[in-house]
Amino acid sequence: MSKNTPGPSRALEIQVPCIVFLVTTPAFVAIRLWSRVKSKSGLGWDDCTILASCIFAIIVMAFMLASCAYGFGQHIANLTTPHKLMTLKLFFVSQAFYKLTMNMTKMSILMLYLRIFIQRWFRITCHVLLAIITSYMVATFFASVFQCTPVARAWNKTIPGSCINITTNWYANAGFSIATDIIILTLPMYPLYTSKIRLKRKIALMGVFALGTFVAITSILRMQTLDFSSTSPDITYDIASSVWTITEENVAITCACLPMMWMPLARLFPSIFSIDHGADSHGSSAAKNSEPNTTSRPRSNWTQLHAYPDTKGISMDQTSDSPNRSSEDSAGEGGESQDQIENGITKVTEYYVSYSNAKSLRGKYISRPE
Repeated sequence: MSKNTPGPSRALEIQVPCIVFLVTTPAFVAIRLWSRVKSKSGLGWDDCTILASCIFAIIVMAFMLASCAYGFGQHIANLTTPHKLMTLKLFFVSQAFYKLTMNMTKMSILMLYLRIFIQRWFRITCHVLLAIITSYMVATFFASVFQCTPVARAWNKTIPGSCINITTNWYANAGFSIATDIIILTLPMYPLYTSKIRLKRKIALMGVFALGTFVAITSILRMQTLDFSSTSPDITYDIASSVWTITEENVAITCACLPMMWMPLARLFPSIFSIDHGADSHGSSAAKNSEPNTTSRPRSNWTQLHAYPDTKGISMDQTSDSPNRSSEDSAGEGGESQDQIENGITKVTEYYVSYSNAKSLRGKYISRPE
């Protein structure tokens, strides 16, 4: 602002990442939604929450850019009083929306897990984490808004009143964020590790989910700047924590979108992310079993786990010894309900049959072809 006293400014440290992420973050969310619509798997609550998180992230960056226009990034002594108050007010609002962004991103990831995995212990854990994170999001949002009494004291310390310890509040929020990041990151690894899928695909899936490590790293790096930024007398110039705030929330949204981008990844890297399950070892051996003059018998006792972009999550292809059991009878192991099928678990019963004498097979479950 022209009315501020000229001096050094660190505004570009805020403006550059904001401009970059204002392009890339909505792009990743758009690709995610396009992939879901294109594959006809349908949009779910995980998509709605990540879209809301993206909107909140855009609001955070918009307020940060506006605060830079009033002097955020410059020495506080160089700002006029009206500009200083407006800068701090915009920063105050952005911090509240940051709490919503981070926690809704975590909720989106957990809702995605619920669309993919059917293990009882896993789903219970996800629901417990959802309840904890939702409660914490509401609590920390109101704690951020009402950190001072009256509220206006948060950006104008000349108003009589009281405030909570900002440093303690920021550290508590960072600690909770890092802890939940690590839990959410490691949660799907065991089910994926024990799944019966090809090693290459298993490593690719685990690698995609492990990209959340970058979120935990940015949270840790941000945490190291909190004490300095929260206690600095020159709060408009010492903006290291604000830079990491913008980076952290946008990296989190991007990583949350990557597991749903299997279709674009499969097109870019078909050898790793191929969705053609015909190349599986079982598929190739099935072709051999379908040759004439061999014994007729259904293949059984194997379960293949696939991550298909054209389904709502991970589907399970499993043969069965029962000839009359259809693919819609159950899902997963132990006969899950049709509701779980609609939530993304599909069981496909396949029979690989060949015969040399149709009469010998009559009376079983194969009839003479007409």
